Amino acid sequence: MPVSPATDISAIKAYIHKWDKTLINQMLNGLDIMNDLTVIRNVREPRDLYKMTVDSGARPLNLNIEHAKGGRKWTKRTLTPQRGMKIIRMIPEELRETFMSEMLDINAKEVPFANWVWAQEFAKLASEINDNFYFSKYHGDNVDAFDAGAVYSEGDLVYFNEIIYRMIDVADTTAGQSPETDPAKWEDVDNKVILDGPHEKIEYAIANEGLLTVGDGGTFDETTAYDYFHSMWAVVPEAHKNKGMVAEVSMDVAQDLAINVNSKFGSGQGIANSDIEEGKEFILKNTGGRLRVRPKTWMSNSRRVIMTMKGNMVLGTNQTSDSNKVGKVVENLHGYDAIVKWMLGFEFRDLEVLYVNDQQ
Repeated sequence: MPVSPATDISAIKAYIHKWDKTLINQMLNGLDIMNDLTVIRNVREPRDLYKMTVDSGARPLNLNIEHAKGGRKWTKRTLTPQRGMKIIRMIPEELRETFMSEMLDINAKEVPFANWVWAQEFAKLASEINDNFYFSKYHGDNVDAFDAGAVYSEGDLVYFNEIIYRMIDVADTTAGQSPETDPAKWEDVDNKVILDGPHEKIEYAIANEGLLTVGDGGTFDETTAYDYFHSMWAVVPEAHKNKGMVAEVSMDVAQDLAINVNSKFGSGQGIANSDIEEGKEFILKNTGGRLRVRPKTWMSNSRRVIMTMKGNMVLGTNQTSDSNKVGKVVENLHGYDAIVKWMLGFEFRDLEVLYVNDQQ
């Protein structure tokens, strides 16, 4: 007996009302960024990340000396979480066709319709957050509405029909060229402006906080990556090297480096136990085992190399309150609308142990 749309709606609503926080937490916990970075799970507002620096004070025993030499100082950086949301429209008839198609696969795992619907939605949401994290730049509340009489240049943002768009054409717009009339000139960037990601934090630190790029500079490829990484490694002080460092890189950068290393020190033919495996972490040769290269999906197509200490990249979310939830469910003629909300923020704990190249 076929299931009626009304029954579908009731099942979908009942499932999310019961499991909304569990599903959101599972979605967040399953993100690569949550597994790769240091996570603070109860950030509801800006959180100070403190660093204590202790002065040197060791000296020979002298019973005539009674005063401490040097002291300590505290510095801080602030992690600011931002709220994100996604409004989801559920129309059971449309969803059930896709559901039934997938269930015909002989390898399909049988799941109830409501469970399947929400699993698909949260899988897509996880992909949006993870894949756009690195290059994200917060613009949640400071984008002007599209002005039909204005001229926009490449990189300009506008708010149009409830969506934030970026102008992506090298040629300026003429009056009236909106995302609706000239879609080729505009890109929907709603999921790229939710928070300030690592790229934005690095660019800001270079421009305003004295962070310097290190190494040879310029581009590199599968024939030059090894020497390029070592030009950066040479700048890192021994005190930092000895504590162990990681190099966070995109999958493509890791592949270039692995090919270069394999051609220099391995077979270059992908032979196990001789060559670096694709997509896997590895210790860079001639670093004394102190630099681990870690390919990351969330670095997208970036050519940036982030050398730092493990734990220096901090992600903040709030998994202890109602900040992460599915809000009010509103019925419409064919189904209903629901809104998913969450909080997420990023910050480097300490710029002193951060070393980056000049590529983006």
